[in-house]
Amino acid sequence: MAAHPAVGIRSFRRMLFTLAAMVSSVAATAMSEDSLSLGRDSLTVHRIEVDAVSGLILHTNAFLRGNNPEVRTMNHSFMGRLKYAFAPPENSVEARVYKGVYQGVGLGFHDFNPQLGHPVSLFIFQGATIKTLAPRLSLNYEWNFGVTYGWKAHDWRDNPENRVIGSKMTAYIDADLYLRWMISKNWDLNVGATITHYSNGNTAIPNAGLNVAGARASVAYYFNRSGRRPATVPLPAFKRHWGWDLTLYGAWKKKGVETDEGAYALPTTYGVIGFTLNPLYHVNHWLNVGVSLDGSYDGSANVEIDSQTLILDSQTSDTDPDVYTAPWYKKVALGLSARTEFVMPYFTINFGIGHNFVNAHTFDLKGFYEILALKINVMQQAYLHIGYSLYDFYYPNNLMLGLGLHL
Repeated sequence: MAAHPAVGIRSFRRMLFTLAAMVSSVAATAMSEDSLSLGRDSLTVHRIEVDAVSGLILHTNAFLRGNNPEVRTMNHSFMGRLKYAFAPPENSVEARVYKGVYQGVGLGFHDFNPQLGHPVSLFIFQGATIKTLAPRLSLNYEWNFGVTYGWKAHDWRDNPENRVIGSKMTAYIDADLYLRWMISKNWDLNVGATITHYSNGNTAIPNAGLNVAGARASVAYYFNRSGRRPATVPLPAFKRHWGWDLTLYGAWKKKGVETDEGAYALPTTYGVIGFTLNPLYHVNHWLNVGVSLDGSYDGSANVEIDSQTLILDSQTSDTDPDVYTAPWYKKVALGLSARTEFVMPYFTINFGIGHNFVNAHTFDLKGFYEILALKINVMQQAYLHIGYSLYDFYYPNNLMLGLGLHL
């Protein structure tokens, strides 16, 4: 059953507001005085980059394998990106601790088969050096995170076969591994591989998602870069210590139910709220490890439908199957998860694997859950939290959009 247009518009506005807050946070932090910077004679390095990504769609769904109006296997994918980035002054402590780090905002233009459309992406990104291979050659990584809008999405009347993209807007998640060649003081040439995932975070269904693997090539122009290899300086001392992170989040989601008659999309949009209390041991400048107490209330948990009325619904157009909602105490979950964090300037990537101990026996809350989250520092003690939860490394669960405090 298709989502009501008003729900899609509200979802679009919410996700755009979230991304706008992320972009504003990056820009505001870049303009502020950095505590790790040395002296006012050092200049922030700026970069403009244009890149092209030629990709191959991974055939994870029958729609992509030929069950579409063109009766064609979908392979075609192309993306062009325009990106602005800034990096710390070359003689700063931050530049020595986080080798080759940069971050910024970008705009992506996508070209897929006509049955998927030609959407546009707005995103933030960060990258850094993994290994220096030669004075002018290095192995680098980069991640992108944002929203993609303008899909030719699933529609029960006009595009019923498309169960890959269920909404006009999705999340855009991209990871790159590439070689950077410093051609001159102002120019870089980059070549490498990329993998991209598009999903609406279960805010609409169907939500099979789209995965693309590709090759990228780009040129980047730098302002304020000296082009000299930085002097080798010992890293500043790091004192290992414990810290606590408290996150409060919320989200909205759609739900599908598997029955003997097939999958059925519930018409209701459900709310999710939750928290994580996460003690973390700060191992070094880049790594935190710890455990987390995770609590949530999921309005869609353990919802059931009457199969008999579902059969009736398939035969008539004026009935809906009976939906049975669970009592509130069967929608609450508490769990423990192991957490690892990769820490960089402005952004921290948090990954967790856990298991519920409250309501762990119920259908929707049993098994292991996984969390991948991005923390965006907006103040010394506060951060934005953009996360996504899965069950058993496969089943989509919900977004985790919230605020957190470093206690």
